[in-house]
Amino acid sequence: MKKITSVLAVVLLTTAVALAGPEASNERWLHVKIEKSGEKAEFVRVNIPLALAEKVLPAVEAGPLREGRIRIEGTVEGVELRAIFEAVRALKDGEFVTIETENETVRVAKEKGYLIARIHEATGSRDQIDVRVPMVIVEALVSGPGPELNLTAAIRALSEHGDEVLVNIASQDETVRVWVDSKSTME
Repeated sequence: MKKITSVLAVVLLTTAVALAGPEASNERWLHVKIEKSGEKAEFVRVNIPLALAEKVLPAVEAGPLREGRIRIEGTVEGVELRAIFEAVRALKDGEFVTIETENETVRVAKEKGYLIARIHEATGSRDQIDVRVPMVIVEALVSGPGPELNLTAAIRALSEHGDEVLVNIASQDETVRVWVDSKSTME
């Protein structure tokens, strides 16, 4: 779980920096807060106005990121991401995957306009991952041509959406939280 949490934290931080973007009518901010306790404590706090992200993102050209879009080359470990997004977007609410073992419960669902993924470790453990993404953001992501994810459109949709906690990751020694609101500082 710690390795997964660390990888997700790095991905989320990188995404947060890359996504700083479009102008919004009400200034919206993307917040990322990462805290690791223990002998080598680390604290990362990022506050990015979505308006800045929308303007900057199209100017970044790095790897598969071009003009505010990221190109998906073929598949990711045999999975056609765009086809999955399109299929999920058209589905009614429901629970798609539930895996229960003695060590964890994994759940993937679509409910009330959100794509939800949850991983909760066994009773007694604090390890859990909760991701809750509005489907309008997923729709904006897949609005790009061909095998591209339209990050600029996703930021624009995010800036038009209400206050939202997108990601919560908690383990024994680290937490990660990603959310959007109208505050320029952490809560």
